Amino acid sequence: MIQPTARREWPSRQLSSFYKRGAERREESRCILIKRCGLAVLWLLPVGVLAISSASILIRLTPADPVAITFWRLAFATFIVLAAGAVKGLELPRGRDLAFSLLSGVFLAVHFLSWIPSLFLTTVAASTTLVNIHPIVMLFLSKALGERINKTTAAGVLAATAGALLITFSPGGLLGNLLAIVGAFSFAGYLAAGRVVRSSVGTLGYVAVAYGAAALVSLGVGLALRTNLTDYDPYTFFMFLLIASIPMMMGHTVFNYLLGRYRAVTIAAGTLGEPIGATLLAVPILGEVPTGTVTLGAGVALPLQAIGIAVTLLGLFVVIREEIKASR
Repeated sequence: MIQPTARREWPSRQLSSFYKRGAERREESRCILIKRCGLAVLWLLPVGVLAISSASILIRLTPADPVAITFWRLAFATFIVLAAGAVKGLELPRGRDLAFSLLSGVFLAVHFLSWIPSLFLTTVAASTTLVNIHPIVMLFLSKALGERINKTTAAGVLAATAGALLITFSPGGLLGNLLAIVGAFSFAGYLAAGRVVRSSVGTLGYVAVAYGAAALVSLGVGLALRTNLTDYDPYTFFMFLLIASIPMMMGHTVFNYLLGRYRAVTIAAGTLGEPIGATLLAVPILGEVPTGTVTLGAGVALPLQAIGIAVTLLGLFVVIREEIKASR
């Protein structure tokens, strides 16, 4: 009688080695894909910058209390994210990631509750410039995040920030300027907390919590101050929705997506393009023409803002170039 051949069992070490080699190959393929795709999605950064450049103009054209603008901007954005999550699937953060997402939302609420009122207390150029000094703060926070910042990147950030400051020559209102500076520090905290979460949590899950938390904080502030949150006409609510759709979803959400792939300081530096776009839009729409010139001699004078734009773009070029090098 022929006995059936016994099934061959793989030794545990051989089986373990087999799965290990497979995991290594999958990880190698994933890294190659991220590097190749990463360079492509980095060019979403200008898209986000163009989107947020419209924020200050849209806000100034909205006849509502700044706190109400903050609340509805965040509330509509949260609704849009939840609607997208219902279609694509939404996995919310847990544990430490949830805590940092909520903290990010608090920072975001403080950012909007300070920066949006500043737009009504100083010029668009001054507000958008001062609120964008946050990349300097990010240089220090990047160390806590474990991000390596070389001297070239730091020089690029400082140059871009200096250029942004040159864009606005008129100081504007003192209170408005101070509120914009508060907005700058809170925005840096928002990016830093987002960078921690986005390393392990998807974009929609993170922003659903962050935007939702920020909306609740702004709602609480509005109720505490007895702010008019609802008594507005259809035009104003349309502007709320427009602010949520363009600068929020196409701007902030794009930045939060990029935070999962690039250093926070690169995203922070990228937003320095906002003063350029906002200042240029404010000229034809709001009639706010930046003033100030620098004399080169022989009666030749150049607009200080033109120099600021050139320096900002040069600094951003340096930072993005270094990010591309790090991604290769």
